[in-house]
Amino acid sequence: MNKKLKVILLIIFLGVFSFSLYKVVDYFVELNKNKKSTDNLIEKAIVFEESDNNEEENEYKLPFRVDFETLKQQNKDIVGWLYSKDTPINNPILQSNDNSYYLRRLITGEYNRSGSLFMDYRNDTNMQDCNTIIYGHNIKNETMFGSLPKYKSQDYYENHKFMYYFTPEKNYLVRVFCACTESTNSKIYTFNNLTQNTIDNIIKKSDFTSDVTVTENDKIITLSTCAYEYEDARYIVLGKLEEIPNEQP
Repeated sequence: MNKKLKVILLIIFLGVFSFSLYKVVDYFVELNKNKKSTDNLIEKAIVFEESDNNEEENEYKLPFRVDFETLKQQNKDIVGWLYSKDTPINNPILQSNDNSYYLRRLITGEYNRSGSLFMDYRNDTNMQDCNTIIYGHNIKNETMFGSLPKYKSQDYYENHKFMYYFTPEKNYLVRVFCACTESTNSKIYTFNNLTQNTIDNIIKKSDFTSDVTVTENDKIITLSTCAYEYEDARYIVLGKLEEIPNEQP
């Protein structure tokens, strides 16, 4: 191999390496921007109540209050807040007029590949549909919906049996009852008229066993993120919605 060819190959190698390094650094910069954006909202709009250390644990007791007036001032597209204790899931839920806008945008509207958590544009934000679908990226550092695949473990489910979903009007306990890999063509991606047969069939596929009873009359929430077992695969976590009274006993 002559000297000139070696120089050319070295230049190509350094170019490829530099570009790859740039993409990696840029990816982590975007992740950090996303985290800062969410942390900023938490600081402004999440109100923690004083707790009594001797108080008996009650899953219906809200972990905090969400100031939606403040959130709406930041972005009018914020329709809810999803929280799962001891996980990275503590995020606003947005909704635009399509399912593309927040796929690659932060709460601020700034372009970012990690995107935001967002509700299907066809869903009723007042949670009147029988199935509310929320999407988020499967991020390697477990932000967004990167932690959802952990529900493949029964032990993880046992320690994370419920989440909380906040809206401007009502708050909900989310009783997780199923998690599995499904196609985007699955019947579970239905907003209304979910049949008992569809619910029972999806529960049979669950990666963990739950004793939560779910019927076609219940309202459920479906959290959906990318999976890589096959083309158009998604990992979904389903929860049964239970309204939490404003006044706790």
